Amino acid sequence: MRAKRTIRRPTRWTQDEWRRVEDAARARRVPPARFIREAVLGAVAGGGPLAAPRRRRVRDELVHQLGRVLNNLRQLERLAVEDGNDIVEHVTAATAQETEAAIRRAPTRAGDAGPLVVQLIDIGRALNEVAHRANTDEALPPDEEVTQAVTAVFAFVSRALA
Repeated sequence: MRAKRTIRRPTRWTQDEWRRVEDAARARRVPPARFIREAVLGAVAGGGPLAAPRRRRVRDELVHQLGRVLNNLRQLERLAVEDGNDIVEHVTAATAQETEAAIRRAPTRAGDAGPLVVQLIDIGRALNEVAHRANTDEALPPDEEVTQAVTAVFAFVSRALA
């Protein structure tokens, strides 16, 4: 069993120092207190500074973004079913299927995947705004807004990831 941490030692930081701690902790995806503790213990043990986290491979990022898009499509599809909107349901379901297929055929080379990630983030952001508004209102936005965002996704995955 791991020992419980019971000792607290307050420290004082300048604004700049704490910002640097927060930036370094964020880059390593850990809370600032954990970052400080591990950095100090590593230095005491002679281990040197914390190692940088493994950077996500570009293909992994592309698949991650496609997964986020797929999640938004499924949310919109669910709301379309609940609203009885057959057109939006069909368009989002078809786009979701195409997105699933695109995940399976995502390129493995960073040079091929990198530009796609940049394009997909913008397209995904627009879709996310529509899905967020739909979830907040618990109803679909106007059909033309939904189909415009979903059609942009469909065009991207069928063209760029064919």
